[in-house]
Amino acid sequence: MTDKNIIDKARLENFSDGVIAILITILVMAFEIPEDFLIKKYSIFELLEYLIPQLIPYAISFLVIAVHLFNHHILFNKMKAVDATFIWLNLLFLFTLSLIVYPTALLGQVHNQETATMLLVGAYFVKAVTFRLLHHYAIFKSGLYKTEKTKKELRNDTIISWLKGPLIEVIAFLLIFINYKLALGLIFVVTLTYIIPPKKM
Repeated sequence: MTDKNIIDKARLENFSDGVIAILITILVMAFEIPEDFLIKKYSIFELLEYLIPQLIPYAISFLVIAVHLFNHHILFNKMKAVDATFIWLNLLFLFTLSLIVYPTALLGQVHNQETATMLLVGAYFVKAVTFRLLHHYAIFKSGLYKTEKTKKELRNDTIISWLKGPLIEVIAFLLIFINYKLALGLIFVVTLTYIIPPKKM
């Protein structure tokens, strides 16, 4: 790879942070107000009863996006610079991450929750695949990734990442046919495991 193909990473990282911040903001804006809120006196319990079905998918999607923001920063910290392929893969990842917003809003409604969960888990799956493709290119193809890990450790991490990401989404999708809440619970629990960063990067 020649020097002319290498690009400073700062601008791309700042752009990515901005996109992710917007996505989190849009998640909040998807909350709906009761239609009769201005003409009916709601108790706090009645309002919470209306809010919680929207809050649960919001919390899960917020956690998913937050974990990706964190891991995205780890990835960029390990990159000496970026190239054109990395930029396009990163843009593809941001696009798939943005697909989470719409099904999250749908799932907050009281109707068609199984169908909305299918759409949301499908969005999670596509996002998980593109994020791992970005990682694979950065680590094994770009020549711009710096790490203390050996190639064997990196390959093992990659296998675990595919098992904890796309494979979990496939299992979650199948769980929807039993109970969509089981699918959401599985994704929530697995996502929690990403909160603690690895000791060796």
